[in-house]
Order: sequence, then C-alpha cells, then structure tokens
Amino acid sequence: MKRVSEKSKISPQEAEIHYQSSKENYNIEGAESHLAYYREKYPLYYAQLLQNV
Repeated sequence: MKRVSEKSKISPQEAEIHYQSSKENYNIEGAESHLAYYREKYPLYYAQLLQNV
C-alpha cells in the first residue's frame, strides 16, 4: 500500500461519494472485498475516509 503523507485536498463528502460510486461499479473477483480493492486502488480517498470515521 502506498503511504499517504501529504494533506489530502479531498473533502470527506467527496470521498464518500467516490467510495459509493466505486462500490456500485465494483465486480467481485475472487474473495477480494470492495474495501480491500478500494484501499489499494484509491489510497488518497481511502485515507480521507479513515480520517473521518
């Protein structure tokens, strides 16, 4: 996983919308969950979501 060291310019609302839209378009391949896929594919958005949980 990439480290996210700089301050994100993504708002919490934008990150949530991005996550939901990604979830709608996600096709299950094997046992990988959407969250694991999202964490790997979009580390900046994932980090923003973690900060606002």
